[in-house]
Amino acid sequence: MRILVVEDEFLIAEQLSRDISNLGDTVIGPFSDIGDAMCSLTSADADAAILDVRLGAQTSFCIADQLSLQEVPFVFLTGYTVRDVPDRFSQTVIHAKPSPTRSLLLQLHAQRLRFGDADGVQEVMVDMLSYVRLVASDAAAAERLVERVMLQAIRAIEGDAVTGTLRGLMIALMDHEIARNLSRHFH
Repeated sequence: MRILVVEDEFLIAEQLSRDISNLGDTVIGPFSDIGDAMCSLTSADADAAILDVRLGAQTSFCIADQLSLQEVPFVFLTGYTVRDVPDRFSQTVIHAKPSPTRSLLLQLHAQRLRFGDADGVQEVMVDMLSYVRLVASDAAAAERLVERVMLQAIRAIEGDAVTGTLRGLMIALMDHEIARNLSRHFH
């Protein structure tokens, strides 16, 4: 995924960017200025975002509003509390500083996976594999798990046992496989 990073603390922004890249995603930014970040929303196709609530005297709420309009998942990363975030973002996940980058990315990948609108097999598999790689922390185990889910989905489709969307079916199968058999995929 392409992750927009809006953070004005240099060391945190650098660590986030490095961690995001090391975990397999692409960083847009980081931006420490609201105006620059807003301009990037029109020129870059962000798949998700990590937003510091306060940047100097400004807040990132205008960016969050724009991301909401574009249906781009985001999380807040802040030293502030939930009381400092407007009610319109009551459903948005707020991570306290410092937070492990993996937990931020897990949240963003889960949102994209579960609420994405692309229902093609390739799009679902890419989203699923990205998410499972973060859960399993082992690329080979993640690939084996996703392969097993694909085989289960094929059997369900061949047996006319599919109700709902393909994305919904694959997510349900993935959740079941993670909950019941994740350790089995490690060799």
